[in-house]
Amino acid sequence: MTTKNLLACLAAAAGIALAGCAAAAGQTDPPPASLRAIPGSPVKEVLLTAQAEQRLGIVTQPVRAAAGPSRGRGGREVILYSAVVYDNDGSTWTYVNTTGRTFVRQPIVINAIQGSEAVLDRGPAVGVPVVTVGAPELLGTEYDISGEQ
Repeated sequence: MTTKNLLACLAAAAGIALAGCAAAAGQTDPPPASLRAIPGSPVKEVLLTAQAEQRLGIVTQPVRAAAGPSRGRGGREVILYSAVVYDNDGSTWTYVNTTGRTFVRQPIVINAIQGSEAVLDRGPAVGVPVVTVGAPELLGTEYDISGEQ
């Protein structure tokens, strides 16, 4: 399966999950997810309602400092590999929880994958919360891939 096909499948699942939120919420409630442009950036903020966040099962975890020899080579950061998402061109990203239920895709450079962790050469600072469960759904929401025909 290509990266593009994988993204489409994951995004379709996100669209279905969020569509269920909308149906359950009724016509007068706000949409389960909305996008807000970031001036000067192609990336958009993804804002979720509390119900959408719960339905998608969003979980965050702070970025950690790498232990051992990696730390001596530039103070690398570590995130769970589940926090890594791939763009259509293969570039790597993670979703940062900027405030409340607002998430922003941030580029990362992976040095190594060690088991369930990604050691980064570049990415969010230590302590910044990144999405470890639900990141592919956020990507599908940001790219407006609903899976509906």
